This record gives sequence, structure tokens and C-alpha cells, in this order.
Amino acid sequence: MLRSATAAFLLLGSAVGAAAATPQCLRSNEVEAEQAIRFQTELMVVSDTCGAQTYTRFARRNREALVQYQRQVIERFRRAGAAHAEERFDAYLTKLANEASLRLGAEPLAVMCRDSQSLLTTAEALSGDQFRRYVADQAAVRSNYRLCRN
Repeated sequence: MLRSATAAFLLLGSAVGAAAATPQCLRSNEVEAEQAIRFQTELMVVSDTCGAQTYTRFARRNREALVQYQRQVIERFRRAGAAHAEERFDAYLTKLANEASLRLGAEPLAVMCRDSQSLLTTAEALSGDQFRRYVADQAAVRSNYRLCRN
């Protein structure tokens, strides 16, 4: 059932994913939120593709943090002038999931699942503040974001 939900999620986004461009600059808390959303999306795709329940458990344990990060990204889209920031966010999530699926789908399933084991193991260990610290650490080492000066 989760696989079909992911497939529907991916197909829906193929039509609207292009509308979800990232704003020109990000505030530091937005970089952290971006990393959280990327981690969540990658985990969803890997967990579903490999038949693991890791994503479901992770999402339950970290629901509060994930909702907060999602709100930050939605606010980022709103700040960038998106008329329908929530829809833009949904399209952005779909775009990220499509990108992850295409990248991960380039490998044979068994190889991809084996190579993704560290992601699944990491996700199983992250909860609450541990997840927030992990995402903050990931955000600190990312240099491909242009930070806003204000």
C-alpha cells in the first residue's frame, strides 16, 4: 500500500514539479528545514522501494519536528512570493521525491537497498532532538545554498 501511495505521490508531482523553484536566498533556519525535508523525502523513497518500515517509524517519532520544518519551508515559499505556498510546497516535495527515485532507480534494486542501509540505520536512531541536531549538522556543512544577508 505504501508503494502505491509513493507512486501516486510521484506521478502527481510530475505535472506540477516544475512550478516549485527555490527562492534566491535562504535564511539559516531555512537551510536546516531544507535539509530535514530532503532527508525525509530520501528516506521515504528508499524505505518504500526497499520494503522497509523505517520511514513510517521515523515519521511517527519525529512528527512534531517534521511539521515544524514543513511550516518553515512553506513560509519560505510565501516569503518568495508564492500565492499558494502550501501547493508550492506539495509540488516541491513531489519534485524531490521524483529526483530521488530517478537517481536511486539507476542502480539495481538489491544494490541500491544495500547501499542505502546506512540511511535506514541512521533514520532508525534519530528521534526528537537527535534528529534536529543531525539536520543542523547537515545544514552546517552544505555550501550549495546562498544565505540571505538579513
